[in-house]
Amino acid sequence: MSVRQTAGAIDLAATAWVARMDARALTADERAELEAWLAADPRHLGALARARALLLSRRDLAPAPVEEAAPRDRAPLHSRRRLLAAAASVAGLAALGAGMRQPAARQTYSSAVGEVRHIPLDDGSTLTLNTDSSVTLAYTAGRRLLYLDRGEAFFDVAPVSDRPFVVRSPLAQLATTGGACCARLNGDGVMTVAVLSGKVAVEGAPSPLAETLDRVTGRDWTLHLGSRDAVLVSGGQEVSVRPGGAGHGSLVSFEAVAPGALDRALMWREGRLAFEGETLAQAAAQFARYSHRRIVLASDRLAQRHISGLFQATDLDGFARAVAVGFSAKYREEGDSIVLYD
Repeated sequence: MSVRQTAGAIDLAATAWVARMDARALTADERAELEAWLAADPRHLGALARARALLLSRRDLAPAPVEEAAPRDRAPLHSRRRLLAAAASVAGLAALGAGMRQPAARQTYSSAVGEVRHIPLDDGSTLTLNTDSSVTLAYTAGRRLLYLDRGEAFFDVAPVSDRPFVVRSPLAQLATTGGACCARLNGDGVMTVAVLSGKVAVEGAPSPLAETLDRVTGRDWTLHLGSRDAVLVSGGQEVSVRPGGAGHGSLVSFEAVAPGALDRALMWREGRLAFEGETLAQAAAQFARYSHRRIVLASDRLAQRHISGLFQATDLDGFARAVAVGFSAKYREEGDSIVLYD
């Protein structure tokens, strides 16, 4: 015979979960444990949201976020703490509890090193994965949700006004109802977002609580397209998103984009790399993303020489020959490396 938990015991457990989520991101096992706990009793969801609201009511919240940022400005992207606190009313919790459903089925697409994949999606959109990248789809009837797990992806989004296309990463969330954009998780902890067409709202990644409630209840506890916390990015613009430090969510900054720069940067979709005045060191770093082999520049003088041209992303030998001819250099193979030297 099962013993029904008291309200006090449930509140105590909810407080422990909120404290844990506030201190750090949950592990995969902990997220599964939390979802099982939420599904075990309809009272658990309400207790969790009440505990979160109580925590937020006793914490100084950050200043109101900037509604829109002009190019070159930098604006903080905050989590949905105010909205979560406001939503934690008794009536709202009852409605949320009634809407619980199974999480959306997920499908993961990945690419190997040196591979570029073009993937048509059921809604008419197209996903293109750059080298060594991974995206997980979690489509529902009301929203087209994707997770950028690693690497870089280009999204050619079919316009559906009442079904937003949302891309999440550890740093940010992107939302649009149609257009074309590219998102890349860089190795230095910065995310870049380039928009070719349409408008894309860029905002901070959902909090662990919002993510959990979103998955368990089927309701959207994350920010919406056009919200006050979103920075709107238009076609021809590029932004960088980086951690903003304690209490500042993520920071977004507009980057200067030279004419034709976005088109060159996106030549990887055709398996090619386009350079327009980059140094050989920068070019070698780009080639390193597409191969387990490496280009080694033996001198600083050679590394700082500038190059322009169009190359196959996986053809390191062709690039080495072009450099040797163009800069009167030499090259040799050493194991998995091609060494360029004067």
